[in-house]
Amino acid sequence: MTNDFYYSEPSSPQESQSPCIEDQITTHSLLDYLKEELRSVEIADTQHYKSERVSNFLQVPLGIEKVINFGSLVCLDSFLYTFTILPLRATFALLNIGKTLNASQKADILKMLLFLLTKPSRMYHGVRGQDNVKLYVIFNALEIADKLCCSIGQDILDSLFSRTRLTQKPSTTPIYLALAVIYAVAHSLVFLYQLVALNVAVNSYDNALLTLLLSNQFVEIKGSVFKRFDKSSLFQITCADIVERFQLMLMLTIIACRNLIELSGSNFAFLPRAFIRSNTQLETIFSPVVIVILSEMAVDWLKHAFITKFMHIRPSIYGRFVDILAGDLVSTTKKIGAPVDLAPKASRRLGFAAIPLGAFVVRVAVQALGMLSDSSSIDECATLPPSALQRGAVVMQWFVWLLVCVVGWLVLLAIKLLLGIRLSAFAHHRQAEAVARRTEDVLTNLQTPIGEGNEDKDDRIRSKQHLSTRIDDVPNAPTGKIPLEELSRYDMVKRIW
Repeated sequence: MTNDFYYSEPSSPQESQSPCIEDQITTHSLLDYLKEELRSVEIADTQHYKSERVSNFLQVPLGIEKVINFGSLVCLDSFLYTFTILPLRATFALLNIGKTLNASQKADILKMLLFLLTKPSRMYHGVRGQDNVKLYVIFNALEIADKLCCSIGQDILDSLFSRTRLTQKPSTTPIYLALAVIYAVAHSLVFLYQLVALNVAVNSYDNALLTLLLSNQFVEIKGSVFKRFDKSSLFQITCADIVERFQLMLMLTIIACRNLIELSGSNFAFLPRAFIRSNTQLETIFSPVVIVILSEMAVDWLKHAFITKFMHIRPSIYGRFVDILAGDLVSTTKKIGAPVDLAPKASRRLGFAAIPLGAFVVRVAVQALGMLSDSSSIDECATLPPSALQRGAVVMQWFVWLLVCVVGWLVLLAIKLLLGIRLSAFAHHRQAEAVARRTEDVLTNLQTPIGEGNEDKDDRIRSKQHLSTRIDDVPNAPTGKIPLEELSRYDMVKRIW
């Protein structure tokens, strides 16, 4: 049987066609192969998808800047509300203290009381003596502490200003007020330490600390790009970037103003090299500020561009994010048990802590006013006695500072009113066109993902079938998705940002 099998004719088609294949291989020369390579016109069927991916990649910076700028204006409106509208509302509520106060008036008094009780202690400047490695750890530790304080603080404030608690359970209000004061003081201290660390990095005498700050910003790309996100997670990342951009610009502005104040009353005109050599004093002060802001913008552009590229998300999603924030500005519905302070609803969705940040700015502003008052001097050539001259100078100085504070408050009030009017008009105009954009977004979800061909689509469906099985899930685990309109920054979707 072995010999018959060995001498039998090949029965398989592959064996029968092997001589022909060898003949075809031998007939091709090197010149023929070169001609085939030069005349090849084969084009992949997914090239037009790739061009769409590149086009969307380039459109992401414009989309992310629109939503960040709008969100920053919302944060500014909520921030100015703490200094301008809230004192007026609390004053009107105190005038009616003998009458029965409603829940909204009680909330205004509690918020103003919380703002006045939030007095962080004097800053220790031990951060200045730290080396680069320790300062890098401080940056990351303060960033984590800021996010944790925002998360727990938002729950504490919502519990304190709850309509049910103010009307039905007023006896528990002092307990939650004490918790809110502890939170606000702790969060204000975090802001102060962030300001000191940022001031050390910006005003360093070499480029090492500022370079460390820039490199710390670019670490965000490594921690965000190569991970799987959906639209809900992208919305939470965008909310975090909005608050981070606003707080960074506010702190850098404070640092620049403090540097100007420190140099205004002194002949010592030497500043650290910062990052760029410049001729004028203003350029030397503001050049590191501009560099840090531009680097933050570049990091946000790259991070969101690569996330949308890898997750096949089109840039039109950022228009939906603007619609959600605009909807918060025009929403007036009140649910049973909901917080009373519906004015900063959009800032609550963003996770923006207005009261601790306001207390932090007041602390820094008082210190800056003290620096300005110390720089004033008394004319030694005056003929009046020193005691009378000092008393008159003190009275005049207090009058001038009181006038400056009143004028400054009126300016902030005017800015708040104008900004609120413009934001309200934009939000109503945006909501009028939101239905068409929502319909377009639904149609976009039905399209083929960006840069995906037929083979990629089959692989994606096959992988999704294997990964979507319920065998490894926890019993009774939630499976539904939270709509973007009901999502806030610190809701647990997949990951906290």
